Amino acid sequence: MRRTLRGCRGFTLAELLIVVAILGFVMAAIFTLQQQGQLAYLTGAARVEVQQNARLALDTMISDLRLALPVPGTTRMVTEIDGACDTGAPPGTGGGLSIRFRDQNDNDTTYQLVGASCATSATGCDLQRNGVTVVGGIQELRIWCYNASGALNDTLADIREIRIHIRTRSERSPAAGSAGDQHAVVEGRVRFRNV
Repeated sequence: MRRTLRGCRGFTLAELLIVVAILGFVMAAIFTLQQQGQLAYLTGAARVEVQQNARLALDTMISDLRLALPVPGTTRMVTEIDGACDTGAPPGTGGGLSIRFRDQNDNDTTYQLVGASCATSATGCDLQRNGVTVVGGIQELRIWCYNASGALNDTLADIREIRIHIRTRSERSPAAGSAGDQHAVVEGRVRFRNV
């Protein structure tokens, strides 16, 4: 007994090839969208990291400098500063690399970069306060000193305002041009109030 199947036909090879081609285009489009979304996320996460590091470093320094006390018996707010704090044309060139002052508890506080070749290092350097790392990934720290009339001046007794410039990069070692290769620059000024 032989049964005959009527009205049941399969797909032709041409129809199958067209469906496979359409599915291939749809999958490629979905993959591209997913890949672009992942790249945008990685770029954003790296950018947030470097901006947070820069902001934390600047805010910590400014907060401590605003609460600084004068050296007893003087009007000096800064006890020691890099001699280059009155050089260059801010923010492009010059500027000192470290600063020491008396904090609100009358203790010496020193900020400085620790590490070699910060600007060219894959991970930057550490910004330290009294030998303890505040934040890593710092490529550049520059400090300029101003007197009461707003002119650059490195005479300790005349310093009334400090300008700070910080440039950061990711603390990890991202490949150049990759999503993780992000940089941030922040600047701030502090006018001493306790003089």
